[in-house]
Amino acid sequence: MAELMGYYIMVLSTVVFWSLPYNTSSLNLDDPNVCSHWERGSLVKCLQTVRKKGVCLLFIVWKLVVSIVYWMFCKLHCGFRDQMNSSLFLLPPCTAHCEDSCVHGSCMAPNTCRCEPGWGGSNCSSACDSDHWGPHCSNRCQCKNGALCNPITGSCICTPGYRGWRCEVQCETGSYGNGCQWTCQCQNGAICHHVTGECNCSPGYTGTLCQDECPVGTFGAGCAKTCHCNNSKCHPVSGECTCQAGWSGLFCNETCTPGFYGKSCSDLCQCQNGADCHSVTGECICAPGFMKETEEMMVKIKKKQRLMEQ
Repeated sequence: MAELMGYYIMVLSTVVFWSLPYNTSSLNLDDPNVCSHWERGSLVKCLQTVRKKGVCLLFIVWKLVVSIVYWMFCKLHCGFRDQMNSSLFLLPPCTAHCEDSCVHGSCMAPNTCRCEPGWGGSNCSSACDSDHWGPHCSNRCQCKNGALCNPITGSCICTPGYRGWRCEVQCETGSYGNGCQWTCQCQNGAICHHVTGECNCSPGYTGTLCQDECPVGTFGAGCAKTCHCNNSKCHPVSGECTCQAGWSGLFCNETCTPGFYGKSCSDLCQCQNGADCHSVTGECICAPGFMKETEEMMVKIKKKQRLMEQ
């Protein structure tokens, strides 16, 4: 970087406050706010690959960084000393030169570019690919589930249906879409897709929002199964047959046992003298030699009983 000339000289260090006008072409000890001290330094020579050629003098220039607390830093300048009056003249600093201009960056050393975040390549002309970010594209993206990576900051831009710093978490149940900002509209316990919001119906339901029971004759997930009930409905979820009055059995294909009638044959007949009843209505079917008591007959019987009691 710099070639040592092989000897040492006494050089002048100066302190120049940031708030005052500062001319680096020459320094005079008689100027206000200028102080000095002597220290040993090295006389070096600028390389040919830098823009300005000549003799570089290593010295210390103190500048104010914070307005109240006077912290300082050092800077290297090129310059020369007048042999007659020992005055110190400063030239602009030696700057590095890059043969290929740094398109999205700055030349930091001979033929060496420092790229801005989001750019890479020898002359900072290549944008980072989708999997890298930062200066020189030196950082690997950590985004998940197809999220886009900001080439400058590395932050993740989540695809619909995901959230989190790395987009590693699906939307919570009941929400979906970009940023998980939309609320699911599904009914009857259905869950919506975390990306599209499409409803995934519970068994026994159908429709865009799962608002309808399965059509008659079908049941189960997606209403894809067929009922095998005899002229009866089946449960939309389990497929269990709900028998009509007068029928029983697993598939409602059996008539009621004598003495019973009604839905699923669960009601007991009230007929007398060994008579059976209708399996649906429960109406008595009298055996030969018997007849049903009508309301008119019951009135006559009760009237006759009252006359006998008198």
